[in-house]
Amino acid sequence: MIDDFNCVLTNSDCSGHRTSSRALEMLIQGLRLIDVWDSSINMQAYTSYTSTRAARLDRIYATEEIGRNKQGVETLAAAFIDHLAVLLGVKLLIPFTYIGRGRWRMNITYLTDLPF
Repeated sequence: MIDDFNCVLTNSDCSGHRTSSRALEMLIQGLRLIDVWDSSINMQAYTSYTSTRAARLDRIYATEEIGRNKQGVETLAAAFIDHLAVLLGVKLLIPFTYIGRGRWRMNITYLTDLPF
C-alpha cells in the first residue's frame, strides 16, 4: 500500500510547524510497521524543502522482519520528482537462483507497447 500523507509523526521529522495525520499513525500501529530510517544511527535527513521549512515526508514503513534484514537507508536526489528519493537496501533471505544464461532482463519490445 502506498499513499501520500504529506505529514510527519514526530517533531524531529520537520523544522517549523508539524503537520500530523492520525490516520497514518493508526495505520502504522494497526499493521505493526516500523520506520526503516534509524535516526539514532543516521544524521537527520529531510526529503522535502520549501523556503520556510524542511520535513522528512518521504518514508518507508516495513514489517519488523524486513527491518531486521535492512542493509541501509539513504536519500538520493532524483531529477524527476520534487522530493529526495529514499533508497532501502534489504538482504534477501533466500539465495538468488540463476536459471538459463544469467539474470532476468526485460524484453525491450514492451517499451513500444503503449498500455504497458
